[in-house]
Amino acid sequence: MKLINVEPKDNYVLRVYLDDDSVVDFDVRAELERIPCYKSLYDQALFKAVKFKNKRIYWNDQCDFNLDQILDRGHPVNHTRNQ
Repeated sequence: MKLINVEPKDNYVLRVYLDDDSVVDFDVRAELERIPCYKSLYDQALFKAVKFKNKRIYWNDQCDFNLDQILDRGHPVNHTRNQ
């Protein structure tokens, strides 16, 4: 399984689209409060500049999450392909 798209939403949530057609909402806010190096993501411009590759979402060298973390802490979203 790998990432095919990441969409930043309001309130520090990332909507993560996977190649098996599943969608997960990952709330980054808990990580921002818990891990000091993620505090830079409170900057909305930086947060919205999220990138992804294979099984990793990232912003820079200090701020990233792997797919296992996203699946473990995220919440499945019911969706249709045309949403």
